[in-house]
Amino acid sequence: MPVGAAVDPVSATAEFAQTGPDVRRVGPGAVFRWLRAGWADLWRSPGVSLGIGACCALVSWALAGAVFLTDYAVLILPLVTGFMFAAPLLAIGVYEVSRLHEAGVRPTFAHTRAALRRNAYQIAFMGALLMLFLYGWLRVATMLSALFLGDDIPPLGAFLETAFLSGEHLDFALIGTAIGALLASIVFGLSAVSLPMLIDRPMDAVTAAVTSMRACLANPVTMALWAAVIVAVTLLGVLPGFLGLVLALPLLGHATWHAYRDLVEPPGEDGR
Repeated sequence: MPVGAAVDPVSATAEFAQTGPDVRRVGPGAVFRWLRAGWADLWRSPGVSLGIGACCALVSWALAGAVFLTDYAVLILPLVTGFMFAAPLLAIGVYEVSRLHEAGVRPTFAHTRAALRRNAYQIAFMGALLMLFLYGWLRVATMLSALFLGDDIPPLGAFLETAFLSGEHLDFALIGTAIGALLASIVFGLSAVSLPMLIDRPMDAVTAAVTSMRACLANPVTMALWAAVIVAVTLLGVLPGFLGLVLALPLLGHATWHAYRDLVEPPGEDGR
């Protein structure tokens, strides 16, 4: 398109709708089908799946410990919510386990490492994008804390009571929650099925992200319910000192693979 040329919104929307493979429409009941299939996949290879979940819990403990040892313990809340920005990337090995189950192959940890190399540059690009959103959210959270609470940020326990229970800083809680929800919605749209797609097909990250967003827009009620389930299961995993992530992460990862299979048409002869 020539520089300065007017953009036809109808043509632009049509081009967006045709980017990547076709997407399907599924009802809200599909969410529970994904969870059941994910639960079954988890217990078909519990050693590999739970091992990936355990690694995720260890990383979470390390990050939480590092935060608590600094003067910024208040950042533990943005990190917990921001975990959902990084979770799709952490679950790549889990997607590969489900893919191998479909192919009739018994998965091993070596298979999960190989999944990262299959489409390495595009997965890395998508990972960098998700980390950029996480970094941006942490910077916003830090800025809001300084703006509303000043330099004297209370310890985490006192902060929770001050910001969310006493109502003293209700504006901080509402604005922070609204911004976090907006960023999380964008990340969810871009990553809902893009990473499973990248390990399954020789596809670029932009096309995968656009296809993921199209799948969400084509199924707004179903994907809103799926997002709520992801948040609920993740919080249940985080609350017992991150220990529940050992089970929560592989369950959601396997279920996400089945969501991808339901929402995106299978690849054609060219693999796309």
